[in-house]
Amino acid sequence: MNSVIHLFSFNDYVGYMIYMHKKGYRWSDGTPLTPASYEEWDVKGRGTYVLENYKSKTISRVSIGYVTQTPRPNIIPYFEKTNYVGYPEPIKRDLNAEMLTEKESRVIKKEAFDALVKPQHRMNDEISQPSHYTSGGIEPIKFIQSHNMNFEKGNIIKYVTRAGKKEGQNEVKDLKKARQYLDFLIWKLEEKNE
Repeated sequence: MNSVIHLFSFNDYVGYMIYMHKKGYRWSDGTPLTPASYEEWDVKGRGTYVLENYKSKTISRVSIGYVTQTPRPNIIPYFEKTNYVGYPEPIKRDLNAEMLTEKESRVIKKEAFDALVKPQHRMNDEISQPSHYTSGGIEPIKFIQSHNMNFEKGNIIKYVTRAGKKEGQNEVKDLKKARQYLDFLIWKLEEKNE
């Protein structure tokens, strides 16, 4: 079974191309992997799937059809930790805010200012960002969503990352929960392959 690398975000794509370029890889048509461009990554929509050829040290793009064929190839998500491209916020236009009176507009501007000046209010939000999920710099849910993980894989990540960090929770208990989901996932995959 072939393994396919999934480069979900443009940052993942750039990081992977830089890493493989340093290892001496090229595209299958002979062109260098760097510089990487957004147009190359976004040819087929959000994300790119690539196949490595270790013998010829080449990389080729694979289609969604290849990824969804039966039997499915092993899909390995590549997650780049270095922020090569930044994460620009999408431009959102709020017509209601543009039509507010000057007094109402000042209130909104003050709230926006307070949110920037007082980030501790956002960081201490135990409902939407509990400390046992934010200690690593990225919330598990963001990582899980960015890599399109299924329920079992998502829970494995969740329980391993919070192990020993949730107040009143035993680290071993969380690791046992993660193992339970891992065992179920392995059983499900083995059953599927039989």
